[in-house]
Amino acid sequence: MPEIHEHDKEWLKGRLYGLPSPHKKAILQQYKKWPTRREANLSVLSLTKSIAKILGKDSRFYSVNVEDKDHKANARRHAHSCVKISANERTQGLKRTYRAIVHYMQCYQIPPPKLTTTILNNLESDTLTEIEHAKVRGVLLRANDESWWKPKLRKLHNRQIETISRLLNQVNKHKGIYASNVTVEAFKKQWQSNQDLLERTIATNEDEFSMSLAELSKLNVSNPAIRKAELMVRIRGFEDYAKDKGYSALFLTMTTPSKYHRSYSKSGNANPNWNGATPLDAQDYLNRTFQRIRASLKRDKITPFGFRIAEPHHDGTPHWHLLLFIPNEQQQTLVDTFEQYCLEEDGDEHGAKKSRLKIEYIDAEKGSATGYVVKYVSKNIDGEGIDHDSYGKEAVTSAVRIKVWASCWGIRQFQQIGGVGVTQWRELRRLTPSKDESMQWVEEIRQAADESNWNKYTDLMGGVFCKRTEQLIRPLYVQKKNDKNVHTVNSNVQQIKQQTYHKNSSNPQNESRVAQHSIPESIQHADLAVSATNAENNAVFLESVPKAVSGNCGHNPEVTKTDNTSKPTSVIGIAEINPAIKTSSQPESTCIKRESGNNSKLESACREYKTNRYGDELMTQLKGIVCLGVEIITRVHQWTLSQSPAPQAFA
Repeated sequence: MPEIHEHDKEWLKGRLYGLPSPHKKAILQQYKKWPTRREANLSVLSLTKSIAKILGKDSRFYSVNVEDKDHKANARRHAHSCVKISANERTQGLKRTYRAIVHYMQCYQIPPPKLTTTILNNLESDTLTEIEHAKVRGVLLRANDESWWKPKLRKLHNRQIETISRLLNQVNKHKGIYASNVTVEAFKKQWQSNQDLLERTIATNEDEFSMSLAELSKLNVSNPAIRKAELMVRIRGFEDYAKDKGYSALFLTMTTPSKYHRSYSKSGNANPNWNGATPLDAQDYLNRTFQRIRASLKRDKITPFGFRIAEPHHDGTPHWHLLLFIPNEQQQTLVDTFEQYCLEEDGDEHGAKKSRLKIEYIDAEKGSATGYVVKYVSKNIDGEGIDHDSYGKEAVTSAVRIKVWASCWGIRQFQQIGGVGVTQWRELRRLTPSKDESMQWVEEIRQAADESNWNKYTDLMGGVFCKRTEQLIRPLYVQKKNDKNVHTVNSNVQQIKQQTYHKNSSNPQNESRVAQHSIPESIQHADLAVSATNAENNAVFLESVPKAVSGNCGHNPEVTKTDNTSKPTSVIGIAEINPAIKTSSQPESTCIKRESGNNSKLESACREYKTNRYGDELMTQLKGIVCLGVEIITRVHQWTLSQSPAPQAFA
């Protein structure tokens, strides 16, 4: 059909209204390929109905070409509607109001915040505790907040656009590799807007030192160069550790069944077996398959370690590369397990045995495992050092499109399998060397981290198979304390958190884990440097705090104290940051004593902890590390943010 019939122009224009120009062009190209007018019109009708389904609408679909200002308006509209629904809580009750809010969110394809089965059951039986009641109300308060709706709507919109692009076969190496051109341009604009905001936002600490957030972001793993360097250090460290233990290395590639792929890799033509799956559906398949593999390996007492890299095929369908290290005698069992589960779904389809799972045995005499995967790491971050990707496209350009793909679908590109934590590694690298002999074991681990020796760091932390809860050093997370102007929070919520602390602190083996669950009242102020399990140890560990962070105990007016009694207590010393003052001992009278049998004063102190804006979660932040019960603060500064005005546009 060479031309559109005169009588169909207005109808066709209405059916395509609101679609981005590339989508309109793709539909019209397909329209003109049909031999008859009837078949062409029916094809457009079928496509637009499919698009309406993607948008969660009926056949009368609305415009999808929405600008950011429309997200703001829509967020305001949705929040206003939910406020009206929530206003009926007094007459309808919390249960019916919650159901109505959840139904409203689902009607607009927004997943509601998850609540546990226990909370939902107690909501049905009207037996909610105070903390459970706060969590249910948190769902309502989120629905009433337009700032909660806006990012949800933007993410949904981006995925809808990309799903429509895949439906029209606009994501392939001939048209838009990895991600559609529409989505790539939208994300580039958003990134530029974010960068402008970071450059205008100034962070200032208590020493009046200022730097823009854009400059600060270049100093951590937000910087692609640092991110890549750290990944390579960790991979190389795993390889060295495996060599020392005599383990073998395997490189495996897992792909999805044909029904998840939109188009053929060579021609770019539509795959007739495609069932409408999105990259998220394919990622879910890979996750499910790997979970079954790991469960089977665990039953066989096989625990591999290494890294997983998720990257897209040319049509955006993800596949996984896994670099795994394992004892030689367990290698064949691992391979058999992977083959079994990778072929469990549609394993009899054409080409499944050849392409579903690829296994490469790495020979150390021919090359290193790290050198084998460096190209996969590079092309998924910045493309540096690589001329072209697997499809012959320029690597630097492809890296940008892969970043868009991962951001759009929320797919985690790199994941460590097994081994010790990287958070402690990063925090240790913030510390200065310590000359204290009693801290020598910590200093050795710090030196390994500072020298980027992941192999030695892993070994000193307890080995690659050491459980996270049993590692010598753990991250320290503390709960923020309210400013004077901030409202107090529900004391019952805080009481449960404090009970969790007492339960853990009663067991000496759990002392290194306490900080992740709660923050004792001795650490209510963000400027605290060190706390130990007893007063006598405080003087020993003060010298290990970074940049001579030590101080005088007992001069913090914001610290809540309890009365001294003869009952068994858990004593925690505190130190205020003041480089000009150093003490060699801590008076017992200035230490906080915590009684396990009386929580009344703890409850009073806990009311000053922050919750999020919805009142259902305590605000926590990473402050340092815990070394066998001893807390070392590595993030000693308090930062405040200010914004410079945006540059004015001149006509």
